[in-house]
Amino acid sequence: MLVVSFLDLYVEALGVVSLFEVVVCFGAGALFMMAVDLSLPHIEFGLWEDGVGDRRLLNSGLMIAVGMGVHNLPEGVVVSAGFAHVPELGVLVALMICLHNVPEGIATVTPLVRAGVGRWRAVGIATLSGLVEPVGAVIGLTAIQVMGGGSVVGWGLGFAAGVMTYVTLDELIPVAHQYCSLSHKHVVSTGIIVGTLFGQLVSLLLPL
Repeated sequence: MLVVSFLDLYVEALGVVSLFEVVVCFGAGALFMMAVDLSLPHIEFGLWEDGVGDRRLLNSGLMIAVGMGVHNLPEGVVVSAGFAHVPELGVLVALMICLHNVPEGIATVTPLVRAGVGRWRAVGIATLSGLVEPVGAVIGLTAIQVMGGGSVVGWGLGFAAGVMTYVTLDELIPVAHQYCSLSHKHVVSTGIIVGTLFGQLVSLLLPL
């Protein structure tokens, strides 16, 4: 996701708008995701977010669905921004997010079941949260079409790069370290390198 953020989304944005605009939009995307992360409690790869006050309320499923759904909404916008610029870029971004969502869905259902939520209800909550991403994609494409292409697409690409970078740095890498002991910390580094190479190889198969 970091490779796609900087080598594809960020670079493509620079080809449409100025560096200043890209930097501003990148920061806006990262800050938006941070605001969502801090304001809406959700489950982060099998771990309850700190600051969740009433877990019985969360166990009802409604609050979890809302939190995870809004958390996933910008990822749909990321895909639409890439697709609006170059269809191949949209496919690449969608693939990276899909790979990120598979373990996230599994890790989301597990603590819900352990917390007392029924299995099918937990699966339904995770599914609904994932279905929000296509909604985000429709919203993103609609906004781009209404506001026109050109600069709007460049802003969207910069925003998308900020969103994906925040998700990677705030969720994927820290949680990966939590599941590795100090003696096996190189496993995370190896995984990041392998993932980086994979992202570059996919980019070669989908030339932009």
